Amino acid sequence: MRECLKNLNALVGENNDIETSKRRKIESKIEWLVSHISYYQLTENLLNQFRVIAPTLYNEIDRVKDSRGRTVDVYVKFIPTDATDIKAWGTTYMSQDENDKDAYRSEYGNLSVSVKIWIVSNALLVLSHEFGHVKYQVAHLADYFKYYKKTYFSIMNDSHYIGHDTNDPSGKSANQYEKLFRKEYVQFLKSTNESIQNPVALVEGIKKTLRRDVVNF
Repeated sequence: MRECLKNLNALVGENNDIETSKRRKIESKIEWLVSHISYYQLTENLLNQFRVIAPTLYNEIDRVKDSRGRTVDVYVKFIPTDATDIKAWGTTYMSQDENDKDAYRSEYGNLSVSVKIWIVSNALLVLSHEFGHVKYQVAHLADYFKYYKKTYFSIMNDSHYIGHDTNDPSGKSANQYEKLFRKEYVQFLKSTNESIQNPVALVEGIKKTLRRDVVNF
């Protein structure tokens, strides 16, 4: 994407004779690239922040294993609030392999989990909550899937309630992770002069820098 952005910017800058319609398409593509690169940089930045603030929680998810002892990869995206059909600050997409009920599956393949977090002011806290879901679900997928279908089948459209029934062990794990992150965050603030920038402002700053680099190329 970075190479493509560089090439398109060079094309526009070196050729003043490009017809208007073609120039608009190129500029639209440039803006698309700026947007996607920005979300990548934001995700990398926020994951690093989480790791610094709560290294124990981060490492637990980084090394999470299923009930058979297999390592499961956790993919995280920080995305705009209008980028998902499910209207929730954070979502852990749960699925299992047809032939292996203990194997978590996502759009990234078997033995993988997909987590999407809206770009909101408390995005790291939301991420800690979703990590709690991941921690429990990966290790108990077969049994939890049975519980999940039995408990939530009739209310699948209520994204805020799903995963948070009073007796839901995944929900309890999510709440516990959130509580632990809050504690770690307080300790982090006491031990450093660093400030944590609002993710909304952070992504806009990244976009602004990329656009400035494009103009000044």
